[in-house]
Amino acid sequence: MAGKASFGTYLKAVFLNHWNLLFLGAAVVAALIAPGTDVTLPLLGAAELAFVVTVASNPRFQRAADARAAAAETAKSAGYLTWRFNQLFYSLSSEAQQQFNQMRARCEALRPALQPDSAHGEASIDAFTSSQIGGVNKLLWVYLKLLHTRATLEKFLRTTDENEIINLEQTSRLRLEALSKDNNDPLAEKKRRSLEDTLATATTRRENLKRARDNREFVELELERIGAKLTALSELAVNRQDPALITSEVDDVARSVESTEQAIGDLQVFTGLTQEDVQAPPILNAPPQRVRA
Repeated sequence: MAGKASFGTYLKAVFLNHWNLLFLGAAVVAALIAPGTDVTLPLLGAAELAFVVTVASNPRFQRAADARAAAAETAKSAGYLTWRFNQLFYSLSSEAQQQFNQMRARCEALRPALQPDSAHGEASIDAFTSSQIGGVNKLLWVYLKLLHTRATLEKFLRTTDENEIINLEQTSRLRLEALSKDNNDPLAEKKRRSLEDTLATATTRRENLKRARDNREFVELELERIGAKLTALSELAVNRQDPALITSEVDDVARSVESTEQAIGDLQVFTGLTQEDVQAPPILNAPPQRVRA
């Protein structure tokens, strides 16, 4: 939430208020038409300054200005989150988009609050507070980022030729072994440094390929784990289980993905995801996304 603005911000807000500009403009025109402009214009300026400072100093006006600024910031943030969600969602294959929508549909069972039993007059218990909705949004957001991470890793694996890396590594070693051992041969030493650098690069590429495969396996396991958790939660909601149990489970699962988000962050070189992608969009409050090819 935005903090208290500076006094200069309040001064600017008062001055740029459309009513102030309207009356100020009318007063300036009247002063220019009337005789004694050299007197009336300075007086008008002093009156405007006094008015702006007085209103800007008013705590009620400051609270209203802060509320408007906070609302604008929230709207801007919500707009960015929606844009970012769409960017990640539509970068997926149609199959992955369908996979996400299926998981989202299961979470819809968690949204409704328990209705009052009108026949018995029993008070209802809200099964899902806004904080729990935020927890499910976080889970869905992590699930979408995992799908995005899986897609980027798979693209890397498809476009990386392991045989070419192995061949480059083996060839570089053989050529190094074949070089002259004469330390007084400057050309041989240059060749050695070049081949050693090529070998180091090939070794790094092979290690990156292995890490990508390991991370791909981890991402798949996390998708299965979170999917199973969300499915279990939706089944609890459908069966009208104890609301306290549902909310507790949601909180536990939401906490369990913190390490997953850290792992996703460590793969930024593959995914392009940043710290700005931690906050979850209001996924459950938005209409379901249509699958595009």
